[in-house]
Amino acid sequence: MIRHSEYTSESWMNLNWKKFRKDLFRLQNRVFKAIREGDKRKAFSLQKLILKSKAARFLAIRQVTQLNAGKKTAGVDGKKSLNFRERFELETILKEASNNWHHKKLRSIPIPKKDGTTRMLKIPTIADRVWQCLVKYALEPAHEATFHARSYGFRPGRSAHDAQKALFSNLNSAANGIDKRVIELDIEKCFDRISHTTIMENLIAPKGIKLGIFRCLKTGINPEFPEQGTPQGGVVSPLLANIALNGIESVHRYHLKGFKITDNTPPGKIVEPSIRYADDMVSAT
Repeated sequence: MIRHSEYTSESWMNLNWKKFRKDLFRLQNRVFKAIREGDKRKAFSLQKLILKSKAARFLAIRQVTQLNAGKKTAGVDGKKSLNFRERFELETILKEASNNWHHKKLRSIPIPKKDGTTRMLKIPTIADRVWQCLVKYALEPAHEATFHARSYGFRPGRSAHDAQKALFSNLNSAANGIDKRVIELDIEKCFDRISHTTIMENLIAPKGIKLGIFRCLKTGINPEFPEQGTPQGGVVSPLLANIALNGIESVHRYHLKGFKITDNTPPGKIVEPSIRYADDMVSAT
């Protein structure tokens, strides 16, 4: 254990990061297996262990303050970075309060879009982003066990290249005969209008994490739509979007341009689920 008087840049760099990653992965793997086996009670206990894990806390702090692209972006408190002493202090705060976290307000930054309009990027404080990262470590393995196979965006071990490969496999000359169709689907204002109720109902997590996520959602609300939206600058927001959208990939299997799948579907005609990357989907059959 490192005492306050011993907080130095060397003590931060010399933390056993390799062991931390191994310890966290072991816990996450157990969460994944518990959900696959249908044992939610065990999964919840393991998720609580992740929140209590020293390894997970330090890795979350390192990820947000040193590795993420937005590490120098300030929240409403004006803090753009944390020195080594503040990182150790934040680890102590997380240890004491991670199960009952209160989010500060968000800093709004207008981002111009190609069509001339702007979207508001809402940035949590560094401490709130670290808490979200910590919670993401607990939530992600549980939901990875349930996510649709054709969802590729913002998931570990998956990328846009994987989505492109799936599209190629569906559209190449050897697949599904000569009758091809490509339909692009885009969910308008997905992050701004995503339902809080849908997120909370589908969240696989113990009470403490759920309460913290609920508070997180309510800090970024649009006054016009108080029950909708997730902050686009939040670390956990892409995961929450995937949780809410999970299963939408199969919608077109039942009705695609008037082509309804029935027992009389033409022989050899395969209608695959859409390929989704975050809020963008492509149906290719």
